[in-house]
Amino acid sequence: MQKLEDLELEDELVLDAGTGACGMTKILGEKEGKIVSVDMEREYLKDCRDQTYSADFIQADLSEMGFIESESFDHVFCKATISALSVNKSLFVTSVLREFYRILKDKGQLTIIDYYPFEEKTSPVPLDELQVEIWRLEKAVFELLGESHLEEYSPEALEDELLSIGFKEADHSIFRKDLPWSGLMEEHEKLILKDMEKIEDRYLREALEKKLQNIMDSSENKEIISGALFELTAKK
Repeated sequence: MQKLEDLELEDELVLDAGTGACGMTKILGEKEGKIVSVDMEREYLKDCRDQTYSADFIQADLSEMGFIESESFDHVFCKATISALSVNKSLFVTSVLREFYRILKDKGQLTIIDYYPFEEKTSPVPLDELQVEIWRLEKAVFELLGESHLEEYSPEALEDELLSIGFKEADHSIFRKDLPWSGLMEEHEKLILKDMEKIEDRYLREALEKKLQNIMDSSENKEIISGALFELTAKK
């Protein structure tokens, strides 16, 4: 199966499942496909619409895309979204994957790009301690607030799920971004601080803020390289 960089998408109907920061929508637009970009967050859609005119934008739940006809898309791309599904409890992974299967044409292709789980024992590349620490702190804050957190899925587990749904083929490759994670550390810091404001216990909040500050201080003048990512492709 072809990887993203090798795909020819001209005039093909393509779904960007999870608009996010607009990176994938813009990449797909450059390949001259007919792009539909879907996200639950209106803010993401607005920001992306301001950055590109090469896509149609729809605010919707990826697990309930009844407005899309069955077997109508040539490709579905889902980058850094599967791991974020548990943030909204209505978005269960299986229901989203089933929707991808439904809207794909026969022989259509699904491509998922996401982070490999941050587990030292199973990670195919060395993990940066600070990246893991800020991830765990973010997860702890979410759990204290009784909310879901980003949930990492291994490509092997997703392959099994896709095959059980009906996809005929599924395989994956592992890679690592060359870009440093420093900018992403700052993004996570902002998100964590925003959520910490919801913690009513002042002493607990201050302790968590101190932990966060220690992590950020340690990250100054240090190149933080991302953990491994995977690109999973599956054919209907």
